[in-house]
Amino acid sequence: MILRFLLFIWLSLIFFLICLFLYLRKKKNNEILYIIIPIICIAIWAIHWLIVIYIRQKLPFWDFGVYYYSGRQLLIDPNRFYRENYGSWIGITSLPFFCMLWAISISLLPYNISYFVWYGLHYIFAILFILEFNKILKLLGLKEKIHRFLFLMVISNGWLIIHQFALNQSKFFVGVILFFILRREIQYKKEEKEKDFKYKFITYFLFAMIVGMIPYFLFLLLIFIFHDIPFGKLFEKENLKTYGLVAVIFLSQNFLLIIYPRLIFDYYFIVFRYFQSIQLKSLCYYLVFIKKIFYIPLETKFIISFILIILMYVIIAFLLITKKLKIHEKFSYFALSFLLTNTLAYKTIIILFPLILLLFIPYFHQDAIGRDFINNNKYVLIGLLSVLGIYLTIEKQNTFYPNLFFGTAGYLFFTLLLGFCLLKLHLDKDFYIVERKTED
Repeated sequence: MILRFLLFIWLSLIFFLICLFLYLRKKKNNEILYIIIPIICIAIWAIHWLIVIYIRQKLPFWDFGVYYYSGRQLLIDPNRFYRENYGSWIGITSLPFFCMLWAISISLLPYNISYFVWYGLHYIFAILFILEFNKILKLLGLKEKIHRFLFLMVISNGWLIIHQFALNQSKFFVGVILFFILRREIQYKKEEKEKDFKYKFITYFLFAMIVGMIPYFLFLLLIFIFHDIPFGKLFEKENLKTYGLVAVIFLSQNFLLIIYPRLIFDYYFIVFRYFQSIQLKSLCYYLVFIKKIFYIPLETKFIISFILIILMYVIIAFLLITKKLKIHEKFSYFALSFLLTNTLAYKTIIILFPLILLLFIPYFHQDAIGRDFINNNKYVLIGLLSVLGIYLTIEKQNTFYPNLFFGTAGYLFFTLLLGFCLLKLHLDKDFYIVERKTED
């Protein structure tokens, strides 16, 4: 009851901050308020979970515990890195490099201290996550602060934010790196800068890191590498150097796989097969509600999942081949296809949805005001609200967050609504699309 009351206070505070922004947004001395409020919102949800911990008087294990003890395992016996499991939790699913960073830092501290150290870092990464996404919005032509404010508020509130802090995960860390890479690529394209060795090294070093943490982001890396390379130039000397650079960086980061070859087999039989099993035996997050109503045989789940995965690979192949889309559009379409076709998408949903929101920007009418703004942007606004609805929805009711929108039914409804808005805008793009003026 106390936590529910606190939640009501937090929501009231967020509503007050929104009203404050709308009231003060015209004043020059409040120009950064639009970015401060989403950061405060994330702080509210982070504090909410700290209060939950205080009331329970117990630090949760979950993802943080896996990172912590996997880092220690590297110091004790690297050969058992993937073989250690933690009760109902599978062991680490990332490549060794990420946990090597833990092994030489946070894992050396006592568990309780390291938990709050990572919690603080987690919040810092969440702030950087918002800041980088804001920079991308500006680069893509969203000039008005009130318009960027709409996008930022969507991705900074709700159960999905609490969930990140509850599990004390690393998704904000991954998201910051990915958005940093994407933002720099957009910026270099816009300014027509030449990509020198330093740019490539930093970019691919960071990309290899996030692929090591989230293996299926390998598709994003491939899309990024081959984005600007025509078929006729795939094997040119300069491009071969790029492939070699990526390979060297990846192997150097995960040199433990070379020193301890057993880790390669363990990764395949424990981690890869685990991911494979989830993909083929489970349903996507938005279909869970149907499973609760109807009994779905395992064979049916397998067939549905198999068809969806094939569709995902077809879309990825198209994104690799086509040269008509910009890099952020390819990332966005990958995020959308992965979200709709792969069960594993729910694990990175906090990163995928901001990328999907970028698809709305070309259709966003910024010059309209008042009622015209709502009429001209109705599908964009409904799309934003549908994503916010997913952020606010929780799968199962608990004592510290209300079951809004009927749980998994909300996932299905809002995902369908999001898909409808994107489809409607795409089909009517000749009417809705907004040409962006290139700044000198």
